[in-house]
Amino acid sequence: MRVKQYPTEFVKDDSSSFRKEILHHVGSMEHLIQTGTKQNDSLFMGKLGLSLYHYSCFEYTGSEEHIEKGRALLDEVFLRFNESGSSLLNPSLSTGLAGFMSLLNYLSKKQYIYQDLQEFEEIDKFLLKQALHQTEHDFNDYLHGAFGVLNYFIDRLPDPTIQLHAECLLEAILKKIIHSKDGCWIRNYIISKEETCEINVSLSHGQTGFILILLKAFEQGLLFDKIHDVIRSMIGLVVKQTMTTDPENNRHSMFPHTVHEATQEKTYNNRLAWCYGDLNQAFMLYKVGAAFGIQQYIEIADLVGACSLDRMDAESTMCVDAQFCHGAAGIAAMYQSLYAVSGRAFYEKAANAWIQKTLQFLKEGKLNLDFADKETSLLEGYPAVSLVLLDSIYPDKGDWKEFFLIN
Repeated sequence: MRVKQYPTEFVKDDSSSFRKEILHHVGSMEHLIQTGTKQNDSLFMGKLGLSLYHYSCFEYTGSEEHIEKGRALLDEVFLRFNESGSSLLNPSLSTGLAGFMSLLNYLSKKQYIYQDLQEFEEIDKFLLKQALHQTEHDFNDYLHGAFGVLNYFIDRLPDPTIQLHAECLLEAILKKIIHSKDGCWIRNYIISKEETCEINVSLSHGQTGFILILLKAFEQGLLFDKIHDVIRSMIGLVVKQTMTTDPENNRHSMFPHTVHEATQEKTYNNRLAWCYGDLNQAFMLYKVGAAFGIQQYIEIADLVGACSLDRMDAESTMCVDAQFCHGAAGIAAMYQSLYAVSGRAFYEKAANAWIQKTLQFLKEGKLNLDFADKETSLLEGYPAVSLVLLDSIYPDKGDWKEFFLIN
């Protein structure tokens, strides 16, 4: 494989015209968010996500109006919750109670709200019970399954009761790990249990996301020795899935989409995004390399990241709109986080290029070409797009990215 020398020169666009353009689009999106339909109360699709959006906008801009809007949305969710009219009836991070509790914990730690989370002891017990059931049935998904609950428990530490919950859930997960000659991995499915025979390597639904959450547990000292060895083995398996790129024949990704457990057949596409793609693995390798002091991981991450830089068109990225999940804003956010975790200047340049790409899609009215009526969704609508744009002119304030595992 031939790789260009890593670029080092970068002149950041700090012009007032660029800043004005960003703020113009943010203002336009704010209007659309306010007038759009709120689908439900959830974190990634509904009012909890909009509450996070407004609190985050306050951190970027200092506008007290955003604080008021964030509190009002949270109050609406609480009111329906207390009146038993809430849509938050499942344990999911994306659409249920793990998302509700994660946001309360986040805002409490930042002292935006003053809430004794121990009052929700019964919800925490419910989440543990449901997550253990999910783990037993291999529903480990970050967005919808057991790992979303585990991530919430880890973020609640050092609460001693929650630590017991986290360790109990971790033990259940570790007992179900699959060991192979190439390393170990964790089963998951999104729609059908037939998917559990596929080794999904993504951040959103697979091994990369699982490793990043296990790394958080390791850094908190949970099951320290066990988790260290599991992470090393999982990374070994993921790295062994790399493939030779062939741009002339439209093969740009180094990592597959999934790998079949029995046949080792790889499903492949050119997705470059927050949810899937090579930037997932590069970010994960930087994080683990720094935490474990393994230079080889960092060198592999440099290679993977550098190979992504020339991929800017739809054919090589599958990116056709502005949204966060698998659109231009998500790619920009990945490069922003890659720059933050590695310090490599070429990621800052790439982030700026994808900010410009995001702006172009917005001008063309291309927010989300896959789904209608998702304008107010944190994951697939305007809110996260707006936050990514704000991050480009107010850097180092994007704590909201921890909900997407890229802080």
